[in-house]
Amino acid sequence: MASMFRQDSPYNTVMSALGDLAILNICWIISCIPLVTIGAADTALYTQIDQLQTGRGSHMIRHFFRGLIKNKLRSFKLTIVMASLVFLTGFDLWYFSNGMIGSDLSSLAYGIVATTSFVLMAAGSFVFPLAARSDAKAMQLITASARLALLHPLYACAITALKLLPLILVIVAPDALPVIGIVWSIAGTSVTAYITNAILLRVAPRPAP
Repeated sequence: MASMFRQDSPYNTVMSALGDLAILNICWIISCIPLVTIGAADTALYTQIDQLQTGRGSHMIRHFFRGLIKNKLRSFKLTIVMASLVFLTGFDLWYFSNGMIGSDLSSLAYGIVATTSFVLMAAGSFVFPLAARSDAKAMQLITASARLALLHPLYACAITALKLLPLILVIVAPDALPVIGIVWSIAGTSVTAYITNAILLRVAPRPAP
């Protein structure tokens, strides 16, 4: 029992990591309030998580907001691209789900739009994790992410499904919306980012210093 409370025990290590992720999650939520800063918030979040996973994490809150300011222009361009995709997808799905054309064609078109959107999301699944470790331009990041997704489609699909998990849970169990909201507001986004970056470190390890 005493070993459980040692500073380097697995229990303390896990609890410390969860505490760090909860702090980063709160920073991310605050940073997303203006909406136009969502991309910068994602980049700052992945930067701090990458540092945690590679043993370089320190002064997380200060470095998070420094990264937020540093990456605001490049991340804003990525935000515009992602927001345009979300808007077009949402509009198309709404249009076809309301039977704006024949029912058979609506179902087919709905399936095509949903599948295409999922594929595009998978292609962009590594964009912000790559932005956290590189100063590459927005289009270079999108190209690099698509290349990684093509080389590792199962990982890209898993990341996309993970990011869509709260939406899927709400659709499947709408009565659980308050619980889902609380869980994701505490650590959902940061845990998702943690898993995503762990996958990136697996498929594209950082070069040795």
